[in-house]
Amino acid sequence: MSTEAFVFDREAFIAKCVADHEAELAVEAAAHRARLQTMTNRRNAIKSTGPRTPEGKAASSKNRLAHGLCSSSLLIRGESPEEFEALHTEIVGAYRPATPEEKILTDQLAEAQWRLNRARRVEAKTFSMLADDTFTYLKEENGEEDPANYDSDQLVAISFASVPNETIFRNLYRYVAAIEKSHQRCLKNLQYAQEKRRTLPPPPPVQPEEVKVATANSPLPEVGFEPQFVPTGPGSAPAYTDRC
Repeated sequence: MSTEAFVFDREAFIAKCVADHEAELAVEAAAHRARLQTMTNRRNAIKSTGPRTPEGKAASSKNRLAHGLCSSSLLIRGESPEEFEALHTEIVGAYRPATPEEKILTDQLAEAQWRLNRARRVEAKTFSMLADDTFTYLKEENGEEDPANYDSDQLVAISFASVPNETIFRNLYRYVAAIEKSHQRCLKNLQYAQEKRRTLPPPPPVQPEEVKVATANSPLPEVGFEPQFVPTGPGSAPAYTDRC
């Protein structure tokens, strides 16, 4: 029999209890997220009946736009051409392009700003929709009837921590970051072009072409043919002959 005295390691025991408790919480959280995803899929399946009318089916067959964040067409359905024109006019008035290069860069900046504004709206709408889904799940699971018990930040935090929503948030932030980068690149190129125009010396003025005026001492201008006889002195001219 061993004669060594048993030493109780209190810190190791507490650490093991905490680890076991965290493992149980992780299992419960995974089950919670799985139930949330199942309910979300069921709600989406009920709502996603697809177009029923011929007009709706025709519109759906032509609509290949998923979210509009990477659309090659600037204006998408529901966006106002007048609002974009107002934004373009505002940006042109702010930067006042003076060269063809600056005008092109200003147009690109206006388009990038329009796409960035759209991405911010989509981002806010995504957070709102996911928060609504989370609240619906919590109310169905816990029988909670008062929405005031959950503020918007709590609902968004729960949605953000949900594993099924990771793909949504990852794609959203990738698109937003790409559009922000494009906007910053357009702004930087425009500022560089304007700074280059201010620092370079102005081009020399165009001089009008000199007009040659014939004088007594200047040779006659060439008219496209050579004279048959050019006198070189008083005695070189042919003598006059009276043929009468």
